[in-house]
Amino acid sequence: MPRQGMKGKPLTILILAFAILSTREGIMVNAKENGPAPQDPKNHQYSREGSRHSFDDIEKWVERFENPERDEWQKPDAVIRSLDLTGKEIVADIGSATGYFPVRFARALSQGRVYGVDTEEGMVEYLNDRAKRENLSNLVSIQGEPDDPKLPEPVDIMFICDTYHHIRERTDYFSRLKGKLLPGGRLVIVDFVKGEIPVGPPDAMKLRAEEVIAELAEAGYDLVQRSNILPYQYFLIFRPAEAPQL
Repeated sequence: MPRQGMKGKPLTILILAFAILSTREGIMVNAKENGPAPQDPKNHQYSREGSRHSFDDIEKWVERFENPERDEWQKPDAVIRSLDLTGKEIVADIGSATGYFPVRFARALSQGRVYGVDTEEGMVEYLNDRAKRENLSNLVSIQGEPDDPKLPEPVDIMFICDTYHHIRERTDYFSRLKGKLLPGGRLVIVDFVKGEIPVGPPDAMKLRAEEVIAELAEAGYDLVQRSNILPYQYFLIFRPAEAPQL
């Protein structure tokens, strides 16, 4: 049977020790996992270790999440290209942190718009300020709740990078999220593979791609695409399952 949503696992977003770290008692982990935090002076990786961390020093997290070395393995431009965007989509990045992916989405969507969702007030403020500085009028950051991203409208793409494994009660959470997808909308999950890799959280915190697929099937999604372009992460695309014909 597919695993249920890992009750009792804290949820927070934070990448520490070169691996996305975060343990928040909510369900959204900001894309803070998206930034590198030193664990080995030669490597950058993310890891959420299940302890509460302060996000008061935003510049510290900017340095970690936006480190150019991350681009080598996160391959953000290749990820976005693979989604075959028309430029008119509405995208929500759940766990947006300092805007690693949201900023790139905003630049790619000349006629679309992007919502960066984070549960940390400081990260929300930072990303909104960044959008203004970089003249990205189609990017807005909003503060969500652990069990509700608080999206103001349905979207074409729900993007969750390095965050899925921190969400608890996942079956219920993603069942509710279907109501925030437009017809034909896609749910995109990028997260770390199990095993010895130079980036990512401790192995015990990670989920196998097959577990994600099973959980989302239970929540009412079909896997429609699986990409192998990332060296340390699986890249899965889902759509809400069609209702059976009566």
